[in-house]
Amino acid sequence: MDHSDVARDPMYVQVARRALYDGVSLTLLDLAPATVFLSEDPVTSVGHVPTGEFLDRWYADADGQGTQGVPAVLSVMDAERGPGADAHLLLSLPRIRDAGLEYQVQVLDGEVASASGACVLFIRPLVAPATPTPLRAAVQ
Repeated sequence: MDHSDVARDPMYVQVARRALYDGVSLTLLDLAPATVFLSEDPVTSVGHVPTGEFLDRWYADADGQGTQGVPAVLSVMDAERGPGADAHLLLSLPRIRDAGLEYQVQVLDGEVASASGACVLFIRPLVAPATPTPLRAAVQ
């Protein structure tokens, strides 16, 4: 499938069952096999690409300079941490490592636990993703 019609800076979304962070790198483990993308320029586009193609596009977009920091938000779905547990990051040098996808990370805001459960990584967001209000609260 040709993804040339996708906007230059779409938001990519990666979902993993767990993540590890060692202070320098973030590794997404049990990663979904495809990366979802969303864009609104030139037209609204939604789709997915295999993780390998996502990595190829990353390095092509960076003109071979994968060290360029790309903004991201890591949302951990951990009931004990509650809402507001998102961390704003700069990602670089993505690569497949062992059983996961690893990024070099600079934490801009928030905290990243050394180990966490299910998480979503929003890459290149223009604004932080909104967490929907539970339906019960919205109906009251």
